[in-house]
Amino acid sequence: MVRLMISALALTIGLALVLPNTSWFADTPQPTSASQHTSAFDALLSQSINADKPGVTVVISRHGEVIYQASRGVADVDTKRALAADDLLLIGSITKQYAAAAVLKLAAEGQLALSDSVGTLLADERFNDVTVAQLLNHTSGIASYTSIPGYMMDERITRDLTTAELIEVFAELPRDFAPGERWAYNNSGYVLVGAVIEAVTGMPWHAYIDQALLQPLALKATGYYTDANSQPYPIQGYTGGDAIAPALPMSITQPHAAGALAATALDVDRWQYALHSGKVLSAAWYTQMVTPTEVMPNYGFGLGLGNFLGQTLREHSGGIHGFVSDGIWLEESQLSVVVLANSDTPQMSPSMLTKRLAAIALGQALPIDWSAQPLAAEALQQLHGSYQIDADTQRYLIHRDGELFSQRQGGSESKAIYVGNDTFALQDSLAYFSVKRDADGAVQGVDFYQAGAVTPGYAEKVSDEVVTRAVIELTEQQALRLTGDYQLQPGFVIQIRLTASGLTAQATGQNAFALAAASANELYNTQFGITLEFAADEAVPTQLILLQGGARMPAPRVND
Repeated sequence: MVRLMISALALTIGLALVLPNTSWFADTPQPTSASQHTSAFDALLSQSINADKPGVTVVISRHGEVIYQASRGVADVDTKRALAADDLLLIGSITKQYAAAAVLKLAAEGQLALSDSVGTLLADERFNDVTVAQLLNHTSGIASYTSIPGYMMDERITRDLTTAELIEVFAELPRDFAPGERWAYNNSGYVLVGAVIEAVTGMPWHAYIDQALLQPLALKATGYYTDANSQPYPIQGYTGGDAIAPALPMSITQPHAAGALAATALDVDRWQYALHSGKVLSAAWYTQMVTPTEVMPNYGFGLGLGNFLGQTLREHSGGIHGFVSDGIWLEESQLSVVVLANSDTPQMSPSMLTKRLAAIALGQALPIDWSAQPLAAEALQQLHGSYQIDADTQRYLIHRDGELFSQRQGGSESKAIYVGNDTFALQDSLAYFSVKRDADGAVQGVDFYQAGAVTPGYAEKVSDEVVTRAVIELTEQQALRLTGDYQLQPGFVIQIRLTASGLTAQATGQNAFALAAASANELYNTQFGITLEFAADEAVPTQLILLQGGARMPAPRVND
């Protein structure tokens, strides 16, 4: 997501029991099946991660057999100790699938029903209208406490809180929407998942997960670690790109069942194999876990759903102070890829690395694995123009200052990097396109591959010009009419202001950026693919409509 959009995975964190010794490290399995792609895996990690900065631990397995295990980067910036396979890292919101599986296990045993009222289970009438299923699939409408302005960055996140105390942080906040009406990623919902586990079992949520899931699977390196003096313990997490520093402090009690677990990459890999091969849930309950709702086709219970390179994809990522992570499972090939990073600002995101490693394992290396190649400005200019995707939509290739940018109509610009053979990869993306030419070498169009797609979508070049949106000058009165504060979600406000250089927008926690006017009732920013619509018949707009990425999101005015 880009500006004006709350990060879908704003907090992804994990949990398990503190272990008193490290003897279990001795039986950590090593790769059992040699991979023909080992050198390519190694090359990708070398290209993506600097050896002297915080890095990643990686495990790849097929049918449960580890085919690749590696670490790159340092575990300790000061001592330069290299990351090791048995290092424990916080896994963030990957924790959610453990918590979801625990609830499904309780449901399978008849100790609760997914249709049960959360309020009834917790003896808290404030949640009477929310079901357990709506917590699991993020359709409860309860406000997510991690979106409270400043909460994740100040002393509030450092407090040790009980489950009841943490619930009070968000229980009285206005609902984002009625239960079941929409989907919104929600960490508060998974705090309540943890509370439901505790209410039903009489055990701390993490203790039940350990007893019911981790111990039977011998996942000894997965746990909820609270005592920094105990061993083992998660390694230090870092933040910052060039100016690396220890991550901001945080009490691990606050991520709760939304993301407080820590693990090794190998343990996460073993968990993924167990979950997706029927060793955790019966087929019927697993089916429920991977069945989406009507309002969100790409999410089940603690699992993202999709397709990648023609295969069924199950995935979840995590992000917490000092750590980010990603784990993917490809059903048809029984391929598991796990990447854990000990920095919350890694050199390459784990979600990019897991896909690129998976593509290599499948023998379908993506173009973005290739090094950028030089290309003359004249060649880039030949590509400049408008390309027809379908009857209503165009893609623009824009040559500017010796660089090429790709922009789908109504979307944001992405830098296109030439990787050879008339192929361009979009920066920080898995999408790419190949140029199609006639017999004389003239550009006819492009085959565009969306992230993880096997077959491309063709766009024919229809013009050497790029159609730009109209820009008009608003009078001061017209501009002032649109200024104000508009609330997209509780705690997330879009401020429209008139400055000396024109109208600007600024979302909570983000930088201000310029807006252009297409009419007296429509503002936009091409760089971020954002349009703001206002009703023409209102003297003072009561709301704006944010259009971005194909979504229409109302934001009521919250000031006079």
